[in-house]
Amino acid sequence: MDRVSKFIDLSFGNHICIGLTVRLVFILYGNIHDRFSVVPYTDVDYKVFTDAARHLVEGNSPYLRHTYRYSPLIAYLMIPNIIVGREFGKILFSVFDIFLAAAVKSLVERQLGVAKYASVTAKYCALSWLYNPLSIGISTRGNADSFPCFLIVLSIYFLQSNVFKNSITNIVLSGFFLGSAIHLRLYPLAFTFPMYLSLGKYKINRNTPIKEGLVSLLPNKNQMILAFSCVTSLLFITYAMYLRYGYEFLFETYIYHLLRKDTRHNFSILFYYTYLTKDQMSFDIVKILAQVSKCVLLFLLSLNYGCDPKTLPFAMFAQAVVLVAYNSVMTSQYFIWFLSLLPLVLKDFKMEPGKIVYLVFLWIATQCAWLFFAYQLEFKCRQVFMLIWCQSVMFYGSNVFILTQLIKYYRPGYAFGINESGKGIKEK
Repeated sequence: MDRVSKFIDLSFGNHICIGLTVRLVFILYGNIHDRFSVVPYTDVDYKVFTDAARHLVEGNSPYLRHTYRYSPLIAYLMIPNIIVGREFGKILFSVFDIFLAAAVKSLVERQLGVAKYASVTAKYCALSWLYNPLSIGISTRGNADSFPCFLIVLSIYFLQSNVFKNSITNIVLSGFFLGSAIHLRLYPLAFTFPMYLSLGKYKINRNTPIKEGLVSLLPNKNQMILAFSCVTSLLFITYAMYLRYGYEFLFETYIYHLLRKDTRHNFSILFYYTYLTKDQMSFDIVKILAQVSKCVLLFLLSLNYGCDPKTLPFAMFAQAVVLVAYNSVMTSQYFIWFLSLLPLVLKDFKMEPGKIVYLVFLWIATQCAWLFFAYQLEFKCRQVFMLIWCQSVMFYGSNVFILTQLIKYYRPGYAFGINESGKGIKEK
């Protein structure tokens, strides 16, 4: 335990260097692994990114690469893969990981203000991302989700930190980064409502008349600035890409994902239903109900936690969990959506260590059980669709249960209990 304590007590700069080194080691390992293993370490999307970048270098559209269904910006970022070396993208995504950890530390420190435990609490939160095995694995395998996740955290950072003395500048930058994240990934759209609410003053409860509640949602100056900057950045980047690549860009980047039906490597509870109905184009009441349920939950979470700036990060974290759990497509990379926001609220759960271990074990165990049967299907060609679906139900149940437990034990400002005991405080 002394060695663990000494390691944790290292300066944050040392942790940054260690975190980056760990990621570089995994990138090197991935090259070796891919040469000898049937199951590749490198994400298949990374090869898609690289091929799309090659088309750009040749003066063509990135969408000439079959299955490239992302913003052209990702392909542009990957051009050095062709010019410099094929591992550039993995290093870049790992650097975004490091930037995200630094942003978490700075944001939590600013949220806690002058409290004497602010620095150590913020460092613990940042380390939870820096050494998160899933974040390390996702970025070093070549998945690009660390980029939009970083933009989202950056958006919260400018919204809740007085980086510039002019508050309008902070809000404009927050909206710009949020709009950029939405361009890359549609899911941050859900975050716009709680971020909007956090800039207002509300006294809405279950007894508030509907008309009065709707009137209170009318925007103030700051809310209008946030909305305008977000929409402007989103439309500007999206329209620029549309002018360059036309309808093909709109379809492959956005419309395809609305119609997407994945029947392989999909954790979703709707996986088996999608498999059975993949050839049907009729009105789908099951998926409509799932979307309606998801929207209701997102709206309620926004109202409950988004109205207070102190609880805004938890509103966004809980929304991300709902977005992933209720999505008709769910792969491992989607977990980054909420895991990247977890460090911002990790300090606020008043929970015994045994309870934490139990919840982590439950999430990992149900996920591993699903992966076992998915391996049987994809690599052994065994007909285990029903067993995979049963595991999907178990995994969905574990996600919902864990979220309810986190809501139950959520205590804003708890700060790992350091603010109560005053123990373990070492400023670094």
